[in-house]
Amino acid sequence: MVLAALQGVEKFYGEQVVLGGVTLELRSASRVALIGRNGAGKSTLLRLLLGREEPDGGLVFRREGVSVSMLEQDPSIPVGMSVLELSERAFVELDALEAGLGRLEREGLADPGVYARWEALHETFSRRGGLERRSRRDAVLYALGFRGREGETAHHLSGGEKTRLGLAQLLMAQPDVLLLDEPTNHLDMEMRGWLGGYLSRYPGAVLLVSHDRAFMDETCDATAEVSRGVLRTMNTTPSRYREARAEQERLEAATRANQHKEHERLEAAATQMKRWAGQSEKLHRRAKAMERRAERYAEAMLPDADAPERTTRFTFKSPESGETVLQAQHLKKRFGGEGLFSEVAFTLRQGERIALVGPNGAGKSSFLRVVLGETPSDDPRALLRFGSRVRVGYYDQELRGVDPEATLFEELVRLVGDSEAHNLLGRFLFPYEAQFKRVRDLSGGERARLALLKLTLGAYNFLVLDEPTNHLDVEMIEALEAALLAYTGTLLIVSHDRRFIAATTDLVWELRGGTFTAFEGDWAFYRRKQQERSAVAEPQAPKAKTSQSAGAKTPSRWQLGRDLEALEARIAELEAELTVVTGQLEAPETLSAEALIELGNAHAQLESELLAAMAEWEATSERLEV
Repeated sequence: MVLAALQGVEKFYGEQVVLGGVTLELRSASRVALIGRNGAGKSTLLRLLLGREEPDGGLVFRREGVSVSMLEQDPSIPVGMSVLELSERAFVELDALEAGLGRLEREGLADPGVYARWEALHETFSRRGGLERRSRRDAVLYALGFRGREGETAHHLSGGEKTRLGLAQLLMAQPDVLLLDEPTNHLDMEMRGWLGGYLSRYPGAVLLVSHDRAFMDETCDATAEVSRGVLRTMNTTPSRYREARAEQERLEAATRANQHKEHERLEAAATQMKRWAGQSEKLHRRAKAMERRAERYAEAMLPDADAPERTTRFTFKSPESGETVLQAQHLKKRFGGEGLFSEVAFTLRQGERIALVGPNGAGKSSFLRVVLGETPSDDPRALLRFGSRVRVGYYDQELRGVDPEATLFEELVRLVGDSEAHNLLGRFLFPYEAQFKRVRDLSGGERARLALLKLTLGAYNFLVLDEPTNHLDVEMIEALEAALLAYTGTLLIVSHDRRFIAATTDLVWELRGGTFTAFEGDWAFYRRKQQERSAVAEPQAPKAKTSQSAGAKTPSRWQLGRDLEALEARIAELEAELTVVTGQLEAPETLSAEALIELGNAHAQLESELLAAMAEWEATSERLEV
C-alpha cells in the first residue's frame, strides 16, 4: 500500500530547478536511502513529503489517516520538562486515539456505524503500536543512552543529547512514514547498530538521509538519488546503486562513442554520394535518402551526457617528524565525579594511524583535549612530550579563531591572497556566489569543508581529527579518505563511521567504562576482539555453531540445518519472553517504579538478543544456500 508519494513534482527556487518532475513512492515497510550531494534537493524533498513546502508543479500524495513525521536536528524543548515528561509527549496522538476508542466503546459497539468507526480507529491505533507504546518508550530510552536519566531536565541536555532525545521521541511515536535526516549524528557505534536493527523491523515506511555509508547499506534495500533536479530510483543498497550507476554510465559512454562513429560514417557516405551524383537524378535521390537515414539515426542516438558533477581532490602536507611523535604517562580525567580514564600511557610513533573509539560519554573529546594540552591531566605526575619537529593540526569544526562576521573570501584572503582564495574555495566546492557568505551563516556541511580547507594550508605532520565526516556528503568523505590515504604523517581520528575508520586507520584505541585499551591491530582485528569479549561476558547468549576456530572443518549441510533449527527455537523463545514482558509493561499502574525500570531494561535486553539471533539465523541461512 502506498502511504505517501511524489508524482511529477517540480520545485524552483528563483530560476534554479531543484526538482524537475520527480516521482517517488513510499510503501509499507519501504526502506529507502535518499542520496545526493549537499544542496542537491534532499531536504526540499523531505519537506515536500512532510507538507512544510508546496510543490510548484505535480502532486504530493499522503494517504488519508497516514501520519508523516521528520527528525529535527535542533528540536525545541520546553524549559523545566524532564526527559520522561518529554517522552510522554510523543504519545499525544496515540493517547487521543485510545481515548477515542474508549468513547466509541461506551457508545456501544452493537451499533454497526459505531463499530465501523471503532474498527477503523483501532486499525490505526494498532498499526502505530499503541498497545506497546510504554514498553517501546523504555526500550528506546535505554538504547539511546537515557537509562537512569529520565528525571533530568531535558532543557539542560547538550545539543547532541537533545537531538538524540528528539530521535527517541520520533521512534516512540511510531508514525506511518518516518523521514530521517542524518539520524546517526551524535550516535555512537552501539547506538547506530541498534538503530539499524530497529529500522529494519519498523512497520511503516522509512526515508533515510545519512552520511554513514555502512549504516545506509545495512538499513536500506532501495535507493533514490537526487541530482540536478532528477530523481533516479533502484531496488538495491546505496553502494550497489553507485556501482550500477557507474557501470551504466560506462556502457552508455561506449554506446555513445559507437553511435557517433556510425553517424559520422553515414554522413560521410551521404556526402560522397552527392559528389558522385553529378547530373544523375537517380544518384541525387540516393544521396538524399542517405542524408535522411543519417538524420533518423541521429534522432535515435543517446543524448549527450551531462557534464560530470564537480569533484574535488586535495592533500595534506606532511613535513618529516622525529620517530617518536608523542609520549604520554599518567593521563587521568574525571568529569562529574566519574572517572573517564586514568593511568593512560602510550608512545605514538611516526606514521601510525590511530582510531580512538568508544561509546558516547566515554571521554574521547576530553582525551583529545588532554593529549593536545588544552586541558591538564588530573594526575600531577602526568607527562606529555612531543617529539622533534612535530607540528599538530587539529580539525576544528567549531572554527575557533575565525571571525563569524567575515565572509569565506575574506577569511581566505587573509591566509593566501586574492587569486588563490577563489581557487581554493572552488576546489572545496564553494560556488563563486557562496564565497561571499558570512561564516556565521554557513551550513554544517559548509563549515566542515572550510575546516578541512584550513587544515590543508598548514604543514602538519600529526593530524588530530574529531568526527571529521559529520555533515560531509559521500563524495567529500571519499575525497577526505583519499587525502588521508596519501598522507605520510601521523593520524589520531575520533569517528563513529566504521567504513571511514576501516579505510584510514591501522590501529585502534578504545575508551570504555573508564578504561583505556590499545589494540595492536586494525578495525577488523578490533571487531574480532569485541566479539570474543562479548562471548566471554555473556556465556548465556546463543553461540553460533557455525563460527569455527582457525583450522576447523567447514560444517556440513546437515550441521547447518541443525543450527538453523536451534536458532529458530531460540527466536521463538525470545519472542515469547518479549510478549510476556510487553504485556506486563502495558499495565504500568500495577508496578512499582523499580519494577517498571527493571522490566524496561529486560525488554531492551530481550530485543537486543532477538536481533542478534535473527542476524545469526540469516547468516546461517545464507551459508546453507551456498
